[in-house]
Amino acid sequence: MSVDLDYTPKFSLGMRPETKHLYRPDDRSTWDEWNPENIRTDVEAGSFAQECALIVRREPHPSNNNQAALHSITVQSPLIKKVLEGTFEGFEGLNTQLKQLTFKGPFHPFYYRWHRFEKLREDEQDQDTKDHLDLLYAILTKEILPHIEVMEDLIKNKVMSFDYLWTIFSPGMEVYTKIDGHDRIVLLKDSRYRANMSGEYFSLEFRYIDCDGSGFGYVETSMEINSFDGVKKLGDLGALPSHLHPNVEDLVVRLHARGDCLEKLNGFHHMSYSGFYTARSSRQIRKRHVESGRIVIDPHTYNIYGMPGPNLEPIQSRGLTKSAYDKKFGGIHNVIYRATSDAFQVYENILEKYEKNRKGQPLAPAKTLSSKERLLCTPIIRGYCLTFKSWAEFDVENVGPIRWSENAFARLVLPHGYKDIIRAFVQEQLSRDDDFDDIISGKGLGFIMLLSGDPGVGKTLTAESVAEEMHQPLYSMSAGELGETAAEVEDSLELVLELTSKWNAILLLDECDMFLEARTTADIKRNRLISVFLKKLEYYRGVMFLTSNRINDFDPAFESRIHLTVHYPALDTASRLHIWKTFVGMGNPHSRITDKDLAILAKNEINGRQIKNIIKTGRLLSKQQKVPLSMEHVEMVLKVKRGDFR
Repeated sequence: MSVDLDYTPKFSLGMRPETKHLYRPDDRSTWDEWNPENIRTDVEAGSFAQECALIVRREPHPSNNNQAALHSITVQSPLIKKVLEGTFEGFEGLNTQLKQLTFKGPFHPFYYRWHRFEKLREDEQDQDTKDHLDLLYAILTKEILPHIEVMEDLIKNKVMSFDYLWTIFSPGMEVYTKIDGHDRIVLLKDSRYRANMSGEYFSLEFRYIDCDGSGFGYVETSMEINSFDGVKKLGDLGALPSHLHPNVEDLVVRLHARGDCLEKLNGFHHMSYSGFYTARSSRQIRKRHVESGRIVIDPHTYNIYGMPGPNLEPIQSRGLTKSAYDKKFGGIHNVIYRATSDAFQVYENILEKYEKNRKGQPLAPAKTLSSKERLLCTPIIRGYCLTFKSWAEFDVENVGPIRWSENAFARLVLPHGYKDIIRAFVQEQLSRDDDFDDIISGKGLGFIMLLSGDPGVGKTLTAESVAEEMHQPLYSMSAGELGETAAEVEDSLELVLELTSKWNAILLLDECDMFLEARTTADIKRNRLISVFLKKLEYYRGVMFLTSNRINDFDPAFESRIHLTVHYPALDTASRLHIWKTFVGMGNPHSRITDKDLAILAKNEINGRQIKNIIKTGRLLSKQQKVPLSMEHVEMVLKVKRGDFR
């Protein structure tokens, strides 16, 4: 656009109440004055155009070169811009203060906020502003209203065409979709048509709310709707405005409850989990299943030691607070909301019920979510699976409280006084009230107990029972899982000790014989392993149980690191009788095994683990036969165990 140097301005920028129409024959040409009778370049626009409230550009229609299509509108009028500031309040990616504010056809922002624009134009009291608005309104009416009519007809029939998908997805609205099999409500950030090698598709960019252990924030994701012919039912699109969901009340109730769970779980929690979860490591991602498994919910630690979590964008708005403009329009400023006002009002009323229940409760900006924000929450919470020792993403709806085995410690078979000593030591250490320290700060702050004895006498069960008694997480692993080289052992042990100390968990290192045996000059590799192990024990701050099947060749250096050593004698008849009674009584209320039978069984010189396995197998037999557990079932298992097939 050239400027006429001899032209004398009569109006300031954008204040002339006229529209300047421009045209170009193709996208390589410059914009020139529009001549509707002869579509070709005529006279170049000059300074006069800069005074006009609007500059309207046209070009040949893509399907008919004999017709002109509206290309764009540049708003120069400061009076119009002031009204547009209210029209597009909260509309992301649009700044109405630009010197030359240009909108390109098909004018999506005006379409989405059309009823708001109409309302502001009708209510305008200043005549000059109204004159300017009328210029814009006259042009846009011909562009916007046909789209609204088509959209309303499609919605009325509960279908949608590919070309009109954009008409029902307005930026900032809540959208229902499914992600990884989960019902989701997400916040629409942007939508547009795109194309790739496979053809055209409609792209939807969303925001949802995630957590990092201390607060909440937005995370972005996207989905695509591939091109299709004709029309599709709204429910078959893969996404639709959330208020149009056929069972919206049930959807809101479920997703609000799920968001409430996420809000409560954000932080550190020791929980139970049943169902599939996603195990993640640097090498692989896989689905696993666990039933009543113990987990630690800890998104913050997951992000440090597991897989880095998503970056959270701040949540700007809080709650259902409405601006002055929203209140003025009754909250229905979006054209799709207006077209489906009954469904939208039902949706809003459901949310209002939840918000009213929260009135009077103090808001913590970083940690408290509004009703709408709860709907946007991810169904996934991050943490650690103690059962399979893996960082994982858990389904919030499968997380539940732990059902502690309250009688586990009481049922433990140990010599008189052992249980009292163990309980006292562990209880005191977990309370962390004792500030007794080493001469060197940070050393010797943990409590390490060595449990030795034959297999099956209750060493592992002791650690498990103590964790149940204290309601603390139990991190259980065998020494072989730490690695083979000194470097592997050091890295693994450092991580395990860090996690258990952070979670105030009880650590059980099973079968530690390779670390406990005395060092020799003949095996330098194992000596390095033992040295690393000793060094890490020195600075451990938590409760650790070490188990060993033999203690004959004990390295003297461990004596100063271990606070209590408990040797488990072989089970005598009385101990075995107690174990038989315990396992027979667990889950077998109608058992036909008598006290006389138990006395006979106690004479078998087998360990506690073997007794448990025999009862478990006997129960399977009784269930298959649909009869109560009896002595016959146990004897049959014992015969098979001894290889007696007579």
